[in-house]
Amino acid sequence: MYSSLLRVASVAVVLFGVVLGAGCGGAAGDAQGGEPPEGGQITVLAASSLTDAFEELAGTFREQNPGTEVRTSFAASSELLAQVQQGAPADVFASASEKNMDTAVEEDLVGEASVFARNRPVVIVPADNPAGIGGFEDLAEADAQLVLAEEGVPIADYATEVLANADAEYGDGFEEAVTAKIVSREANVRAAANRVALGEADATFVYASDVTEDIRDRVEVIEIPEEVNVVATYPIAAVRASESPELAQAWVDLVLGDEGQDVLEEHGFERADES
Repeated sequence: MYSSLLRVASVAVVLFGVVLGAGCGGAAGDAQGGEPPEGGQITVLAASSLTDAFEELAGTFREQNPGTEVRTSFAASSELLAQVQQGAPADVFASASEKNMDTAVEEDLVGEASVFARNRPVVIVPADNPAGIGGFEDLAEADAQLVLAEEGVPIADYATEVLANADAEYGDGFEEAVTAKIVSREANVRAAANRVALGEADATFVYASDVTEDIRDRVEVIEIPEEVNVVATYPIAAVRASESPELAQAWVDLVLGDEGQDVLEEHGFERADES
């Protein structure tokens, strides 16, 4: 009787050990598989022009990763780069220019960078267009007050390229004539767009994707001729110091995948595989 009880107890202990071991083994296997953990937190630093598209993708990301807190921070790419350089908490960096991303790569602040979208600069004027700017070439002649993002902000760099191209296309003096009309420098492209939408300036350079629903009825778009325009290229990368590397990579994968590309296209961006 006593020996029978011992055998039953031994079997129970062995079975308990097998079940416990299987449970531990399963958890370890999941972690090694590279799947994003349930819950957690991710901080995405992204160029201001990505605000609407990335806010929509944040909702998608939460659905795909239940319990995950997604924090987004939007600013000029140059400002975001400075934050990464200073060690601010971040998991993903999405820039509106390759220049800022190249710096992050060279300083080993981020992993491999991939282009995920392209954009086109345009000029916007208030809907009532008080300066009478009917076309891009009118910028040089119109009696107008322009605003532009601060120097070093990608849209300002792209605008400088456009104006230099216009100098070559339309004759020397075009760039100087336009830049002489700049009366204010704004923190980022969205701030410049809002100044024009409010009628506080006669024109500014923005991206095509910045003509969003909330300002569309208050501004008029002036297309920049193809022969002088440039293409804005957007790269993305996971931050080396990320405390949630699996989630960071999952965000990058979402943006680069078909679902992310569709959302970006809906918000006025060109797909990464287009030129």
